[in-house]
Amino acid sequence: MNRPWVTKRALAGIMSALVLSSLLTSCGGDKSIVEPEPPASLSELFGPVLYKADGDSVGIEAVDGKAIIAIYFSARWCPACAGFTPQLLSAYQELQQNGRSFEVVLVSLDDSSQEMFAHMMDYDMPWVAVPYGGEKADSLVRRYAVAWIPTLIVIDGQGQTISLNGREDVGSKGAGAYEDWLAKGA
Repeated sequence: MNRPWVTKRALAGIMSALVLSSLLTSCGGDKSIVEPEPPASLSELFGPVLYKADGDSVGIEAVDGKAIIAIYFSARWCPACAGFTPQLLSAYQELQQNGRSFEVVLVSLDDSSQEMFAHMMDYDMPWVAVPYGGEKADSLVRRYAVAWIPTLIVIDGQGQTISLNGREDVGSKGAGAYEDWLAKGA
């Protein structure tokens, strides 16, 4: 399914975000969390089936029981995503090597499922993705009011929002952001 509105919406969102970010920073604005209605389960949030980069499907067990889950809104065509993805990969690998309870779920805003899988393969993304273009992907974009990419939303294992600014957290602290997220989720 071709979804050209995603590209136009994302580009418009980037411009809006730059203006809004500038205003918030200059006005001392607060990016406090406005918690959406908590999900009944992670399956309700992501759906029962997730996908690995090679196209194999896995169950929700891939994220179930994790203390911290990062929801990564990204696309292959996005230059800013190309800049952030290696930072997220580095933090992810460090956290995994240190045995931390952490997982990433990709929500692709690419133009097709083939592009989503190519994007995942391009970066050897070790994490999972919600099905491309499905109801869950769309509901996650709406739930977290994603207006630009890359966006990284951080939740705890029950689906409660910990940070709407995961990208900034990883950008400034790398894997060290995990401890802050864990403290906020406790």
